[in-house]
Amino acid sequence: MHVLLLHPVAEWSLKRVAAVCDREGWQLTIVTIESSMVGEDLTTLHEWIRVPALSDSPAELLSQIGRRRFDAVAAGNEFAVIAADVLARELGLYHNDVDTMRASRNKALMREVFEELRVPQPRTIARLSSAEDSLAIDWENVTFPVIVKPVDMAMSLFVRKCDSRAEVEQTLAKMSAFKTSRLTNYAFNAGALVEEFVEGPEFSVECVVQGGKVVAHALTRKYLSPLPACYEIGHVSGSDLPAQHERELLEAIERIASGWGMAQGVMHVEFKMTPDRISVIEAAARPAGDHVPELVELQHGFSLEDAYLHARAGLDWKVRPREPREGWHGIRFTFDERSAVTPPASVEVLHVHDDTSGVVPGAEPFSVNRRTGFSMLRGKSLTDLETYVRTP
Repeated sequence: MHVLLLHPVAEWSLKRVAAVCDREGWQLTIVTIESSMVGEDLTTLHEWIRVPALSDSPAELLSQIGRRRFDAVAAGNEFAVIAADVLARELGLYHNDVDTMRASRNKALMREVFEELRVPQPRTIARLSSAEDSLAIDWENVTFPVIVKPVDMAMSLFVRKCDSRAEVEQTLAKMSAFKTSRLTNYAFNAGALVEEFVEGPEFSVECVVQGGKVVAHALTRKYLSPLPACYEIGHVSGSDLPAQHERELLEAIERIASGWGMAQGVMHVEFKMTPDRISVIEAAARPAGDHVPELVELQHGFSLEDAYLHARAGLDWKVRPREPREGWHGIRFTFDERSAVTPPASVEVLHVHDDTSGVVPGAEPFSVNRRTGFSMLRGKSLTDLETYVRTP
């Protein structure tokens, strides 16, 4: 089998996909922009296709691969989710419903679909097609704080808690100046959402869907930078979904998969959760980033990339029962603006990765473009591990 991976942007993620292909005896070809260096150290690639930019256009996608043909097309990052389904459809390969899947990348469409599917979510205050649309909002009747977010960017870029109209408009102005992804040259939509600010800790659940049902899942606790920004500074895996919310959330996820025309695949669903309420922030039709699949495999013994590639090929993925693990696993991202803290005795450092090559001058504190590395961790005490991961 020959797999085409569109626009991988993280070396660690590409290596995990390549490892699955090596184990299965599959060929792997990648497509990236010309300047990408993501596959430089990978010796097992069948071919590396370089193109000017990531596109959702069927004609452009077909022209980029020429006469080459593949058995599966997969997304190498969240911007490529729609392109992967578009190209797979054009090649007659397994794909999700392209039209309904667009809601997985456009948060305004996502809110509309979630409402139709009865998915608990934050209340939408305004949908803006441009920064100028804010002039038409009756701000006197808006209850602050609110969350402002772009409709189709990533990595929590420009997602911000705003306490006033002035802060909203400042965020919109900054957002409107950001036109394309530097990793894929993908053109962004100018739209934004203004939503209610939902209190409570943030989580994600990583799901494998088969036959429209969630057949495997893993909970991830997410730790964020100090407000008003909402950047992720660490994660912890190993706890279970609370009994009072498990059925409601998993059934909502299955409704989302059905609404997207996704009979099988992998989903990353972010949500706020308190003892009384869950509120789905967004959902994605791909494995998570931020090394979360590594945490899931360390903690639960199954590979999200393995499940994802099987789904993209239209193949069954054998559901693995969870392997018992002692303790919990976590990741702590490092930044120049973050204090160096010694881990407690109950927290084992499995791996430290230092890399300043991705730091972008002038990037906002705690953003992904300020990360200087990470530590992969195992904790015997959940309290100690969480305290270490979240400490600024």
